[in-house]
Amino acid sequence: MRISLVSERYAKALFELAVEKKQEDAIYSDALELVSVCQENKLFVLVLKSPVISEEKKEKILRDLFEKRFNEMTMKFLLILVRKNRELYIPQIAQKLITMYKEYKEILPVTLTTAIPMTEAIRNRVTTIMKDYTKWQIELIQKIDPAIIGGFILNWEDLQYDASIYYQIERMRRGTAKINLYKKGF
Repeated sequence: MRISLVSERYAKALFELAVEKKQEDAIYSDALELVSVCQENKLFVLVLKSPVISEEKKEKILRDLFEKRFNEMTMKFLLILVRKNRELYIPQIAQKLITMYKEYKEILPVTLTTAIPMTEAIRNRVTTIMKDYTKWQIELIQKIDPAIIGGFILNWEDLQYDASIYYQIERMRRGTAKINLYKKGF
């Protein structure tokens, strides 16, 4: 079975239970921390994926790391994953939980790429415009890429609006490269 399908199913099961028990905020917080640990500590991910490390040791590691910090439901869920030999999906499941939470709470992650850091006024303006356009709460993530020269690139869901100077220059360059000067009478 594909990793995304398995992680989607497990995440959906936990999230639906969390919504039913009114614990979706706690599960979201746990998922954020779990993703952070997985990104910062590659050894932890390798331990989860290792077939050599026993189920008992993996359970002990999870308990030692998270039992005092995580919601009881999250902890039980992680231990069930280990017993079902699905612990290698934990990073993907945590990521899916974050996505499900944001969809449930109607929070839209929007990435704004600029050549220089944006001011608070611009940040507020972009957030307001996107909120009016989508009717969702906006989580604005800024990226700085000097290669775009100026302007901005806005990404949300599978959409992109590119108003960068680099893109405009490339469009002009491609357009002028196609012009055949002999047909124009020059």
